[in-house]
Amino acid sequence: MSAPVSVLVTARDEEEQLPGALASVAGWAAEVVVVVDPRTGDRTREVAGEAGSAVLEHVFSSSGAQCNWGAERCRNDWVFVLDADERVSPALRDAIGRALAAPEHAAYSVERTNLAFGRRLRFGDWGSDRVVRLFDRRRARFAERAVHGAVTAVSVGRLAGTLEHHTLRSLPQYLPKLHDYALRGAAELVAGNRRATAAGAAARAEWRFVRSFVVRLGFLDGGAGFVVAVLMAYGTFLKWTAVWDATTRRRALP
Repeated sequence: MSAPVSVLVTARDEEEQLPGALASVAGWAAEVVVVVDPRTGDRTREVAGEAGSAVLEHVFSSSGAQCNWGAERCRNDWVFVLDADERVSPALRDAIGRALAAPEHAAYSVERTNLAFGRRLRFGDWGSDRVVRLFDRRRARFAERAVHGAVTAVSVGRLAGTLEHHTLRSLPQYLPKLHDYALRGAAELVAGNRRATAAGAAARAEWRFVRSFVVRLGFLDGGAGFVVAVLMAYGTFLKWTAVWDATTRRRALP
């Protein structure tokens, strides 16, 4: 018998994507905990509650801090962190069960497939990546970085199966998130005494595009690969320009 798993979702304004995420873990998760940002203005709370999830509220400071807070309030020691725009495949579900029948590591990574405009990307910066999402909260926790907090653990195993990530569904949906990531990333850089120039910001953005579209073969993903490369370059330019603005003119970041 495998150890019971608590699925943890942190969400803000995710009424559209949350049902799919919850449906992908229904029936095998011992519990589902949804931590809602109080700034949420849609029916995220109601959607989570109607699906049978435990619904908690906590003020958001960073994704890592939010996950650590939620993990501490789960009933089970093994926690799987799931974003609202992600879906657990049947193969991944089975792999989790096998791993937790006799755990050999404090945490496990999963392969994540990224989709843009409904198309799976196989190349570029958004080609399949691995993220640590299953962990024993007694022996691992999230590093509380401004953007994309990652699990730190003594040993990390690998799981079969995939986590499907519907990250870019439309430009109106994605651009606010891109801006938010850029500004939060810039604030973290400024706090670490990093500096930038306007020309340096442009150079970093240019390299981000070349890396994604050329070096990592993003052009093989067609139009979607091109758009993603442009967006990643744009986000990089915003982040480093915000660092330049904050440090040169001593402006506080939002």
